[in-house]
Amino acid sequence: MARNIRADHGAVYRAVITWAEVPEKGGTPHTEYEGPYGTAGAAQGRVTFWENYLRDDDTGETRASGHVEEGTITWQPYTPPVKKKASEKGDRT
Repeated sequence: MARNIRADHGAVYRAVITWAEVPEKGGTPHTEYEGPYGTAGAAQGRVTFWENYLRDDDTGETRASGHVEEGTITWQPYTPPVKKKASEKGDRT
């Protein structure tokens, strides 16, 4: 089911999450993007979720941080790619 994010009349928001693997796995940093969301609060909620989810229970430190970005969406007609016939794909008969 499609969701309405109110993207037709204004800004949309996304969560930018930066996190690191556990030190035992190399501590490799990653950046993930979640969204778009219709409100900044919804995107901020995802940042908070990941900060809490990747928090160490013993030390209270988290392996994640993030911020919210704002943008707009421009809609345009979609043209599906043209399907190639079997003879055009290089098949030999």
